[in-house]
Order: sequence, then structure tokens, then C-alpha cells
Amino acid sequence: MKVRFNRTHWLSSAVSAVALCASFPSLAQDRPDGDEQQPSSAGAAADAKDQAEIIVTASKREERLQDVPATVTALTGDTIENLGVRDFRDYATLVPGLSQRDLGAPGLGTIILRGLNTGPQQTTNTASFYIDDAPFSPSGFLSVGSEATPSPDLADIERIEVLKGPQGTLYGASSLGGLVRVITKKADPSRLFGMAQLEAMTVAHGDEGWAARAAVNIPLIANRVAVRVSGFYRHAPGWIDNVTTGERDINSSIIKGGRIALHADVSDRLALDLAGFYQDIDNNGGSGQANVKGTTRPLYGKYKIGEIAGTGGSDIRYRSASGTATYDTDAGAVVATAAYVKSATRFIEDYTPSYGNYLSLFGIVPVGTQIVGQYGPELEKFTSELRFVSKRLGPVEFVAGGFYTWENSQYPFGLLARDATGTPLPAPLDEAFFVRTHSKYQEYAAFGDLTFYLTDRLDVTGGIRFAHNNQTVSQDQGTVFYGPYAANSTDFSDNATTYLATVRYRPSDQLSFYARAASGYRPGGPQTATALLPPNAQSEIRSDSVWNYEAGVKASSADGTFSGSAALYHIDWTDIQLNTIFGGITLQGNAGKAEVDGFELELLARPSANFTAGANVGRTNARITSIDAAAAGSLGASSGDKLPLTPGWTVAAFADHNVPFSDRLAGTFGGTVRFQSDMPSGYPGSASNPSIKVPSVTTVDLRAGLEMEGYSLQLRVDNLFDTLGYTSLRGGALYPGQPVPTIGTTIRPRAVTLSATARF
Repeated sequence: MKVRFNRTHWLSSAVSAVALCASFPSLAQDRPDGDEQQPSSAGAAADAKDQAEIIVTASKREERLQDVPATVTALTGDTIENLGVRDFRDYATLVPGLSQRDLGAPGLGTIILRGLNTGPQQTTNTASFYIDDAPFSPSGFLSVGSEATPSPDLADIERIEVLKGPQGTLYGASSLGGLVRVITKKADPSRLFGMAQLEAMTVAHGDEGWAARAAVNIPLIANRVAVRVSGFYRHAPGWIDNVTTGERDINSSIIKGGRIALHADVSDRLALDLAGFYQDIDNNGGSGQANVKGTTRPLYGKYKIGEIAGTGGSDIRYRSASGTATYDTDAGAVVATAAYVKSATRFIEDYTPSYGNYLSLFGIVPVGTQIVGQYGPELEKFTSELRFVSKRLGPVEFVAGGFYTWENSQYPFGLLARDATGTPLPAPLDEAFFVRTHSKYQEYAAFGDLTFYLTDRLDVTGGIRFAHNNQTVSQDQGTVFYGPYAANSTDFSDNATTYLATVRYRPSDQLSFYARAASGYRPGGPQTATALLPPNAQSEIRSDSVWNYEAGVKASSADGTFSGSAALYHIDWTDIQLNTIFGGITLQGNAGKAEVDGFELELLARPSANFTAGANVGRTNARITSIDAAAAGSLGASSGDKLPLTPGWTVAAFADHNVPFSDRLAGTFGGTVRFQSDMPSGYPGSASNPSIKVPSVTTVDLRAGLEMEGYSLQLRVDNLFDTLGYTSLRGGALYPGQPVPTIGTTIRPRAVTLSATARF
């Protein structure tokens, strides 16, 4: 049952709470904050130079962000908390070159980095997602991993690192465009501390929601062993109404989970980190709005859709356990990691407009039959890695190691037929179509990156990774058209080698120039419909690959007041895995080439200890340069067409100002402007679902707060002007002219959030 709040009362209570905290600064306790953040007055006067010294582990060694010879965007935990970032969609618009094929709910969609994406038909990842050293993205050719974007709660993390361009030598398969790493906070044996947070939100045109988060760090053996426990529960409000059933705010979500982490300094040289994580996401529906076919005009009105009862929702489950052992030697560190990840995603969709009318048109099911789609990828994945990370040894330093992964995935897809009352039709029509794909994937890899210092200011790096994978794929299916198919099984194996070369010149500690060339690959695999293969069709699909060439500069002033980075890049993508048509059958094939040109700019200014402003700009020109006739006929794509769902321009600009009222109380004020240019939804030549221009969108966020020693209160208004914007547009027609609506995935309308945090 949904509980609805009186909005006027809710907002007046929020304002009263802010005034109350301002009136009683003595409530703040005279002790430092325990969770890596200083009290408000100290934070307002923090040394800007220290803020610039962000340490990242993108190259699997700790180094300053400024020194990494690659494009990396890092969002610190403080930035995430200040901006109220909770889901992937919240931070994607802050990172140049990062976007998503958004499926309309937390945990769903396809990560797109630097435009490497082929549209709705893409089933495997071109960008990877990691939590610490645990990869959450599957690599198998038929794993259908592109349906899900992991969306862990971001309340207890150290930072997010977004690595741009292929990361093949250190991170392996399926990181063609790069990867996203969520770095969690480790347990700290030095002291006891914790935090608790309550949050309330109301969304225009929609519902109210709330969230609770807590974390505690407990030393078990002083300065040796500690455990960190965190948990979260969030009711994310919805704003989409279903005109068919009369339900309101159907896209609300319940997100809950927790994490436990153990850190042990076993000796002066040996450290052990263990972690367990779980998360459940229950989406009642998606944020799709029904539009007039082929347009962005609402069909039923703003934020409305028409779906039959019991559809539109999704459930996502994550379970993971990981461990890292680090042994320091005089020459470097031996690092051993292992991780087990289990995930399951289930969708229930209304396919009546597409399949119901189509099947009834041919007399297969009665007119008025409802068709419900049930599908979703499931994954078990184990990975381990042993690497040596050297110290500077004279003129050289290096990272070298071995990697192993095993994954078992399956993808069931079914179409269930019901009458107008929701009752299943008699067998065999109750299950109009069913297919389940099983995929097992194993990979062995050896890798190494070697840096040679020609001088202390000039160095070169070369890297190589050799990987071998084995896959076994089986499929069973049945339809009302052909009857059941016998299960079939196919084996496949492949080798891949990726390379890295960089040159870096650092004339000073505040200035760095670099040039980089790197390659990456996405595994190939076998066709599944082997019994139906025409003579000229591919029986095995090769891995596709990219080469990324970029040059960049990173700079900061001596006192850290100003910093910035800029990069220009060019990407060649070859042997692209695309849907093709052979003899009237849609199959996979290596069928095209693409190029991407772009640049990324990040600027940050701290003219005083109390004021920070910045801007991130991305330009991406991703287009097909050649395509086989078989793929062009299937997709409606031609040479020169833009790759779908990548905006040409993205801009995010922000400013924050602290106002110290006293030594123990400070106010904070800030805002963010985000702009995303228009982009194509698909390919213009598609016969059934031609591309629609997704309009550009600009949003403004404002925030204000009070900070005391150990306490903070913040009021945020996101999408201040209540802009209706889309992250994607998709059609569901099976044949040209089929009268189905276009579904536009909407951004969240204006949202007002009050957040209260206590730290001890």
C-alpha cells in the first residue's frame, strides 16, 4: 500500500527543520567526524591543494589522478554525497563520454562509453562494470549482459572511477569503450566511527519516497583488524501513471541491501580484505511514457502509459563475495584477488501491442489476446587474479600477472498468452514462444605493463595481454509455429591479444602530457540456430576489436587552486558484431566498421577555500563507416549513420559555496547545470522502427545545507524547472506500419529531497 504525504506540510516541515538546526548550533558535538570528512567549518577551510591530490587505482597501482597517462574521471565520495548521486543515471550526465541505453529503472540498461554501442539489438557489453576488483559484467558472447547496469547504493563508497577507452591489457574482455569502477570504503582498524542518514523526497507529478542508510566501522584488534558494516533501504518514488489499469506512480522502486567488509593487517607486510555484498531492486514499473508512434508527443498525456495488469516491472538480485590479499616486498606488492558474483534480472513486459495484434492477425491466437513477455539474464561468475605491482626499480616499474574467470549464464525468454481477463489460454497457446540459452565461458589470461623512465620526467609504457577463452552454448526452445526444438549444444574457443603503448612527459609536478594507443576486444562465439543456418551464413562469430588513439594534458596550479584535463581521441572499431539477415533468418555476424572522434575537457577552480566551481564537456562523433548488405538489411543502417543513443555534446557545470557562520556551523549553497544534445534513437533506414531524434535536454539542480561538527542537513531541488526530457526512444513494431506507440524513457521530473546525516 502506498502512503501519500501532504506535500505542502512536507515542505514546510523541511524548512522548519533547517531553521531548527540553525537555531541550536550547540547540538553539534565537539569532536571530529569519524568517516573521512571534516566538520563543516574545517571542511570549509580545507586546503584546496589536498583536494586536488585524488589518488586512483585505474592502472592497478595507487597514483595521483594527474599522473595517470589516460583519461579517467573520478567522482569522490564527498562529491557524490553533495550532489545527491544515488543511481547510474545520476552520475552518467556528469562524466564526459558516458551515456546509457536506458531501460527506465534502476539497475537496467546498457553502459555506453565513447559512443561504442550498436543499438537495441546489442546483447553483450562494450563497457565493463567493477565493484573494487569484482567484475559484475559477463563476458560470454551469448550472456545477454547488456540488459543490466549494476546500480549499487552509493552511500558508503570511496569514489567512482570511469576509465575511458579500451582497458584490454589490465582489465581484459568487453572493455572496448572503457569501464566503470565503484571503489568501496575499507574497514579502518585505527578507530571506531560511523554514520546514519535519513532522506525524504517528493517528485512532481508523482509519489513521495524515503531512504535510510547507516554504516559503522568497528576495530576488533586495535590497529590490526576491523570490520565495517553498512546497510540501506530506499523507496524511490514514481511518476508514471498507467491509464489502462488506473494505477498511479507505477515506476516506484524498493532498493535495499548491505555490505560487510573485514580488513586485517596480518603482519607488517601482509594485509587481507574480505567483503560480502547483497542488493535487491524491485521495480514496480519503468519510466516510459507512451508517445504517438514515431514522435515525442504524448499519446495519453505527460508521464502516462497504457499497459495491461501485472506487467512493466522488474526484479534484480546481486550477491557477491570477494577477497584481496596484499603482500608487500622490498621490490613491490604481490596482490591476489578472488570474487564470486551472482546476479539475476527478471522483466515482465506488455507485448500485446506488438505480438498480440501480430499473432491474431494470422489467426494464431484469438483477437484481444494479451501477450506477456517474461525474460531476463542470470549470471554466476568467479574471477581470480594474481599480480605483482612493482615499486620503481631504477628506471623501470611494472605490473604483471595472470587472470582466470569462469561464468555460467542463462537467458530465458517467453511469450505467454492470456485472454482479456488475464487467464492463460489453453495449452499449447498459453506459451506462444519460449527459448532458453545456456552459456558457459572460461578465460585464461596473462598480462603485463612495463614502464621505462628515460628520465624522471619522461617515460614510456608498453603493455600486452594474451587471453584464451572456451565457450559452450546450448539452447532449447518451442513455439506455436514450429513445435518444440531439440536442445543443441555448441563448443567454441578463441584467442585474443591486446596491446598498450603510452608516452608521458611531466615537465613539472603540476603538468603532464601524454599520448596513448590501446586496443580492446569483445569475445565472439557460436551461432545458436545451427540447424537453420543458410550455406553462406557465419557459423562462428569472431571477436570484434577497437584501437583507441588519444593525446591529453593534465595540469594544476602549484597551490591547487585550478586544475584541468583535456584529451583528443580517435577510435577504430572493426568486425562489429551486428544482426544480419541470411535467407530471411536474423543471425549474428561480423558485419561492419565504425569510427569515433571526440574530445573531453574537465575543469575545476577553487579560488578560495570556500568556493569551488567546475565544468565537464564531452564531444562524441560516433558513426558507421562501412556495413555489409546483410546487416544493412536487418538494421536499416548505412555508412555514415550515427551510432544510436550517443549525444554529440554533453556539458555539466557546477558551483558550490560554503559560508562559515561560526567555528562550528557553516552553510553550503550550490547548483549544477546539465546539458545533453540531441541524438538518434536508432538507424534511419529501419523499416519497422526508423530512428527518431531524441531531443536535447537541459536541467538545473540547486542545493543548500547546514553543516556542524558531526551533523549535516541538506535540501536539494533536482530538475528545478520540471523539464520533460528523454534518455531514449524505442518502438516495438514487428512490421512496417504496425500501429504501436513509441515509448520514451523519461528523466525524473522536479524532485525535492531533504537529507539529514549524523556522523560519530
